[in-house]
Amino acid sequence: VLGVSWGDVLAIFIVSLLVGVVLLVSYRAFLFATFDPQVAAVSGQRVTAIEITLMVMLSGTILVTMRVIGTLLISALLVIPAATARMMTNSFAKMLLISPILGATSCFVGMNLSYHLDTSAGATIILVAAGVFTGVYLLAGRRARVRVASLHHV
Repeated sequence: VLGVSWGDVLAIFIVSLLVGVVLLVSYRAFLFATFDPQVAAVSGQRVTAIEITLMVMLSGTILVTMRVIGTLLISALLVIPAATARMMTNSFAKMLLISPILGATSCFVGMNLSYHLDTSAGATIILVAAGVFTGVYLLAGRRARVRVASLHHV
């Protein structure tokens, strides 16, 4: 935890803010292009530009989080909050709101636990996120399992 500088925190904040603004401004275009790129292209959307923007945002997010949680755990931190949010709602807009809140909360709680327990920050963050996923999975019951199962058919 002590290896995380204020510069790292600032970089994560700036990238998060930029990604949030881009998603807020271009929400419908991203939704359209990611779920049905062929129809989006026929409708006049610049699908290639949207895909490139999405990859740049993802790359920036990975780049700034690498020092905090490590290279291997980044994929878990990208997937677990999204899967948890999917169990909580069917709405893409709500998922887009819930997922980063879950990720940020997992990071905050994980960093604090890591500091007090003197454990690895990345692993502790992922364990917190996995714990939240498990809790939501158990509390949501069958409805959540059906939603998670439906992800395999998308």
